[in-house]
Amino acid sequence: MHHIKMRMSILILGIVSTFSVMGWQHKFPSLQFHKSHETLAKIEEIITHKQKGAYLRFGDGDINLALGQSELLQSCNPRLQREMREAFLINAPHVLKTLPLYCKEIGWEPGMNQNGNHEASLSWVLDILEKARGIWGKRISDVYTHVALHHTATSNPELCLRFLKFLKEAPCFLFVGNQNIPLEVRELLFGSECKYVPTPSASSYNEIDRIEQDCIAALGSDDAYRVIVIAMGCSGRVLEKRLWYRYNNIFLFDFGSLLDALCGWNTRAWIEGSGFDAAAFIDQLKKAYE
Repeated sequence: MHHIKMRMSILILGIVSTFSVMGWQHKFPSLQFHKSHETLAKIEEIITHKQKGAYLRFGDGDINLALGQSELLQSCNPRLQREMREAFLINAPHVLKTLPLYCKEIGWEPGMNQNGNHEASLSWVLDILEKARGIWGKRISDVYTHVALHHTATSNPELCLRFLKFLKEAPCFLFVGNQNIPLEVRELLFGSECKYVPTPSASSYNEIDRIEQDCIAALGSDDAYRVIVIAMGCSGRVLEKRLWYRYNNIFLFDFGSLLDALCGWNTRAWIEGSGFDAAAFIDQLKKAYE
């Protein structure tokens, strides 16, 4: 009798689990999640063909700001909330919008774990999807990973190194990021000819108008195709939005926290949770450029 009850319990749990999976698929029937290798390949394709595009790395912090809530490195205000919602509304053929959907049922990749290295529960992911649905601008369909660079850096470094080499040789025309990033790291990643607009290490939106004007000055009036790399936290999505509507011949690439890791800054849980060795990766990167 005990064994029969156990089997019944296992069967019921399996049915509940199946219904929960079917439930989210019913709510989001068009959802197609693109993992790291697909995301990086798509970015390469867009840049290679010199198409206007953007990699918008929306995470839970961006959603909070769009809903009027502050996040770790940026306090919210009505103007920022409005601009973040405008960024979420950008939809175009070569705009890659992301969400952190890293549960086993949707976007989990080998190497992710629950020790701060991206893995999340289905319930947390569904909460993200529900919040995003109201600000996405259309039915949620193609969603890309926002950890493509730093996850491949830890789980598939050869792919990450190849992409970083491609990005540098694209070439990167303008880098917009933390004022404390060492010159040697910037030049290693983006080259000595890449223009640079420094941003605060936190609360970048407080200087967003100055940052935008510096970008406009750096880009000039030339209509040549430009690859612009941005690494300034959630406020970077607002800058991308502003530049998106101003220029027609650009690709906006949001670099993310791999840059922090390469600077030796332990700012994100994945850096410690994955055991990332920044010095070893930099050595590999230098060899890849040889």
